[in-house]
Amino acid sequence: FLHPAWHETWLRHFGEGVAPVFLACRDGDELVGVAALEIAGDTARQLGDHHVCDYAGPLALPGREAEVAAGVLEWLTEDLTSHLVLWGLQEDAAVVGAFAEAAGAWGWELEATQEAIAPAAKLPGDFETFVAGLSKKDRHELRRKLRNLEAAGEVEFESVSEPGAIEARFDLFLQMMRRSREDKDEFLTPRMEAFFRDLGRTMGAQGLARLNTLLLDGAPVAMIFCFENEGTTFLYNSGYEPALAPLAVGLLSKAHAISDAIARGKRVFDFLRGEEDYKRRLGGVEARVLTLRLAQRRD
Repeated sequence: FLHPAWHETWLRHFGEGVAPVFLACRDGDELVGVAALEIAGDTARQLGDHHVCDYAGPLALPGREAEVAAGVLEWLTEDLTSHLVLWGLQEDAAVVGAFAEAAGAWGWELEATQEAIAPAAKLPGDFETFVAGLSKKDRHELRRKLRNLEAAGEVEFESVSEPGAIEARFDLFLQMMRRSREDKDEFLTPRMEAFFRDLGRTMGAQGLARLNTLLLDGAPVAMIFCFENEGTTFLYNSGYEPALAPLAVGLLSKAHAISDAIARGKRVFDFLRGEEDYKRRLGGVEARVLTLRLAQRRD
């Protein structure tokens, strides 16, 4: 969500009337951090939209967060921009503490509020160890559901990351999203659908997107659109065939995606925003997403 390709895609579809400002924080010739903002009046706000961007916030090299936070507030002070809203910050992100420290040093007030919950599961070295780490009830239920699906037919799991392969399957993914839940059908307006398609192309071209398909007897029954970095898989959105809900194909597609992520060496499976119960049943541990609101003190 912090990659330049993401910001470019978001601006293409939702950037009308937005005045983006990209700050580069440097130590000599070394780039140590960046901040993507939009400024309206006396307020700077993290660029983007929490409805489609689960995480946001300035980026900094490890150990340089304090310098980046101070640099951002210094620039805003000189620009006479007296308010800053940073949304989408993971609670344990180093920039949270860095901005708290910089606010005190630069005479800014800071308020932190909870914006959302985003569960995530730590991944061990193999899927059986992952399943064994679930609660007794969840472990039993997952294994039972997996057996039931296997008894219903031949189960396959397909995972593609090549941009052409993602695009070839994207129509079916969007159809499955619409069919799986009424609110998802309402969410996929023509503009949102175009944004999703563009994300598949642009993030796929960067090697950051993956489209997963659970198949039963060769027929797709559930699909998951994910993003990835070196160590984490992020579950962005999903859909399934409602007629096969009794076989729990929605839940089991996520279980297979976790197994696939483990096999490819990922260390975290991030379910992103939302407190749906299936996330807990698949080992998700709640983590807070914060908004920081900063304002210059008026003495």
